Amino acid sequence: MIDEDFYRQTYQEVNPDHCLFEKGMLTNQCRCSRNRKLLIAEREAASCTDRKAQEICRDFLEILRKQSRFALKLRDSGQKLGHVKEVKVQIGGLRGLYHALHPGEEIPAPVPEVAGMLEQALQTWGALEQLPFSSIIPEISHWEPRRRRPRRKR
Repeated sequence: MIDEDFYRQTYQEVNPDHCLFEKGMLTNQCRCSRNRKLLIAEREAASCTDRKAQEICRDFLEILRKQSRFALKLRDSGQKLGHVKEVKVQIGGLRGLYHALHPGEEIPAPVPEVAGMLEQALQTWGALEQLPFSSIIPEISHWEPRRRRPRRKR
């Protein structure tokens, strides 16, 4: 068994440009042409091959976290999101963005081309702060992660 602290240190060294949508990428909830999967100590990791796209993704996630605090029932603005709420922000936010860019279309699973959607959103609305959050936030509220299957008794 690998020591978790050693794993985290190795992860940072091997994957300094980690994908900010890694949770969604590794669970096949979203895809991106700038994503590259890595194996570190028999675990999967996701890396971003485009620093500019990574910065846009970072800014998008920061804005989403702020905009979705009420929908996630968070009182403290400095409160760090737990795993499930972080995944809701990531995947629900991408689904909401897809819906805003393609009104009337069914949202595909997995959500396609994260970096491409963000580039399209910037062309459409000019800035991430101008995104139609009234269309995006409901997807964050309604999206639910897949339920774990119960373990089989042996």
